[in-house]
Amino acid sequence: MKVKPATRNIQKLILGGLAAGLLINAIEYLVHRVLLDPQWTAAFAALGKTPKGWTSIIPSNFVVGIIGIWIYAKFLPNYGPGYKTALRSALTIWMVFWAIPMMALQPLDIFPNFLLFATIAVGLLDSILAVLLGAWIYRR
Repeated sequence: MKVKPATRNIQKLILGGLAAGLLINAIEYLVHRVLLDPQWTAAFAALGKTPKGWTSIIPSNFVVGIIGIWIYAKFLPNYGPGYKTALRSALTIWMVFWAIPMMALQPLDIFPNFLLFATIAVGLLDSILAVLLGAWIYRR
């Protein structure tokens, strides 16, 4: 049985997106749950809260990875394949999922600016590396 090209593209998109999401989750875990855990715990303690529910972010990072590769696929007709198109896609998801939400929290003075800007910076790294990986899988 032959697989239709559209089905093959969807499979590659999902596979590339899941790989991108896995990389995002790995980096986010390393930075926020290992390196910055004391700062996050102190920030939540200042609010009278205990940080929990981090695991609910894991599935959403897989969705972000899939969206990043979907955007890459949508950019292909205009920009062609390659790292420049992947970077455009990465910057798009970074703005929507990291930069804008964290900047919106900044004036509320809920979390220390260091944690907000660290999240934005790590999100940029996540986005770029994840979409480059996912785009490489999608193109193969």
